[in-house]
Amino acid sequence: MRPKLGTVVRFGLAAAILGYSAWKLSSAWASLEPTALVFRPAGLAVAGLVGGVALLALAVVSGVGLLSAGLPNGGARPGFWAGWMRVWFQGYFYRYVPGKVMLVVERARLGEKLGVPKAASVMLVMWESLLLLAGAGLFGGLGLLAMPDDGPLSGGLVAGLAVASLLGSLVMWPILRVVTARVPRLQERLPGLILTVSPLAQVGLVIGNAVAWALLGASFALTCHAMAPGDVPGTAVLVVWFVASYVGGQIASVVPAGIGVREGLLVAGLATVAPAPLVLAWAVGHRILLAVVELALLGATLLVKLPEGPAADVARG
Repeated sequence: MRPKLGTVVRFGLAAAILGYSAWKLSSAWASLEPTALVFRPAGLAVAGLVGGVALLALAVVSGVGLLSAGLPNGGARPGFWAGWMRVWFQGYFYRYVPGKVMLVVERARLGEKLGVPKAASVMLVMWESLLLLAGAGLFGGLGLLAMPDDGPLSGGLVAGLAVASLLGSLVMWPILRVVTARVPRLQERLPGLILTVSPLAQVGLVIGNAVAWALLGASFALTCHAMAPGDVPGTAVLVVWFVASYVGGQIASVVPAGIGVREGLLVAGLATVAPAPLVLAWAVGHRILLAVVELALLGATLLVKLPEGPAADVARG
């Protein structure tokens, strides 16, 4: 039996993403200026573990958001959480495709197996992007405001972006209701387009994302300690600037996964903490570590078997 064209395309894209990422990371590592580095395996293992917990936290917050929106259709079935971990991680892997088109496609394709209408999956990705940015901006903005010097990013600007993202998520569904009320055929042709989530739940999701971003920042700080030849001052500064650099990377979405943008912001923001070559080595080292952890989690979730028919039938109904 010949494989479907979609399967071939997905495998081809996956191979291209892995190849591109490996080439990009190896090129970045090879281009680093010679600097004194050490590698403490135990410290790197702890950093990887914390990074894995952070990624799982992001996936869990996404699942909680799905349930808060009254999805999947027919209610969550046994094995929902294991299935959603696969949906989230498999979709998340394709974020390296510019524009996140494949991320949306995978979320819609796999989410339908769990009873999530395709239109709802598309809107969920857009909504989650606002919540993610709000969470990162909340933590990074407040962190920068607590520092005596913002550096290359304004804490007020980052916090303001978080507030704007939260407001955007709050008004997103009411605006869509007004639009579909004027164009009823839109809702008929795209069932699941409009979701209902309470403002309190959305604020809770933003806080959950902020905690996940803080864990990612802690993973970066632990990586710095594991690679630094001596003491690393300002652990809190490392955590805050890592999260703030993620905000910059999210804004520059034209670059796959913000590659290069985050590292540049980290170097500029941590100029008073460590020399630029060392900070860049930390950033690239942590990106490599996180990529390995992500692939391990993705591989584990691929062992989860998703429903083939019943849940998808509920979604169409």
